[in-house]
Amino acid sequence: MSDSQELVISIDRRLAEARNEIASLEAALAAMSAQTAPTATATSARTAPRTATTTTTSAPGRKPRGSATPTTSSGRRRAKPARPPEVVPAGKLEALLTSTEGLTTAELVARTGGDRQQLLTLLRELEAAGRVRRSGERRSTRWHAITDEDRIAARVAELERQRAQPAEAGAPRKARPLAKVS
Repeated sequence: MSDSQELVISIDRRLAEARNEIASLEAALAAMSAQTAPTATATSARTAPRTATTTTTSAPGRKPRGSATPTTSSGRRRAKPARPPEVVPAGKLEALLTSTEGLTTAELVARTGGDRQQLLTLLRELEAAGRVRRSGERRSTRWHAITDEDRIAARVAELERQRAQPAEAGAPRKARPLAKVS
């Protein structure tokens, strides 16, 4: 392999790592801004359904107390807001895949607490960088970490193909007779 080819490969690898880092940082920024945005809570409070508080009287002459749990106008308790998904770093994902025989996307979401779409984006980037591979299709897709043994086996297979190709393509040709020059 020439020096320029090695340089191109090195640059491609570094770009893939930079893209992974950018995606991770953007997801972290989005998660942090969603948690700390005061206008988001004020807006949701305006659009939320009006609540009725139940009152109880404990004794004559005392003021009624509101219940600790707000309820909707239909009398149902309001659900607690969902926790925002955790931002999962690439290293944590790789460590998890290395310690197992492969996991589905749903299993990864359950184990990391991360957002499914963020995990899929990160997994695809890791796959493009050659650090994970997938097997199966659709819901049966399992993600696996690429180990040194996998890399060695792939290199051996590549060398075997290269060795077999010249033998097939480079079989001795019959020599053509030279044209007579008059």
